Amino acid sequence: MKNDLRWLIILILGVVSISTVLAVPTGPSTVTNLGSSRYSTSAAANISAIAGNVSEINFNASSITNTWQGYYGNITGTIVLGNSNNQSMYNWNLTSPAGQIYATRVIAVPVWTSVRCANQTEVNTEDTTLGVNQTTDQDSVNKTFINTTSFNSFYVGGLNVNTSQNCRAVQLYNSTGVSSTNFAEVLLSDTSNMIYTGLISNPMVGFDNRSHQFEMIVGENGHNGDTTATPYYFYVELH
Repeated sequence: MKNDLRWLIILILGVVSISTVLAVPTGPSTVTNLGSSRYSTSAAANISAIAGNVSEINFNASSITNTWQGYYGNITGTIVLGNSNNQSMYNWNLTSPAGQIYATRVIAVPVWTSVRCANQTEVNTEDTTLGVNQTTDQDSVNKTFINTTSFNSFYVGGLNVNTSQNCRAVQLYNSTGVSSTNFAEVLLSDTSNMIYTGLISNPMVGFDNRSHQFEMIVGENGHNGDTTATPYYFYVELH
């Protein structure tokens, strides 16, 4: 949808300095963009017209979303015990990391101590920001993030996020086109900004028949011919 779409990222992370405060998500050390792709559109259908005829025809077609950008990929990382000069006393390599990936459009660091599940007002505001008509657009935020029980509980710093809090969530597809709890995503907010939160799982076969540790989508306004690229800022929390 945009010229600089980034569909596949590998995050290599050195995280979590242990101090007297709770660990919080941190930016990735590196991000590797391995390419982008886009759903292919079909050629025009050819149906002959003959004067005097009336014909009953049915169509089946797919339209590319004007509301979402997708990301998917794998994670490598390390848990670190070190000081503010990035000098490590000890590292723990994570062969199969678990945790979360957070994405926000705001360059300022989220207020992690204020993070909670996004509420209905914030969902409505996000739809407005993305140019969505909630009445007619089936790919709205409100109609996409609807399942409140489709993810495993997790921590954002010291906050436990679970299904009892009426979080908006979605399950993205596996290789069979079925929604999968292995690729769950949750809508969070720091009360000022939407935070799209993809959950990291063990490597699973994803929508493209390849193994991934996460799939997630973020809102992007492509309505009415809008081709302006929108930067997203990513944070990761591993355990």
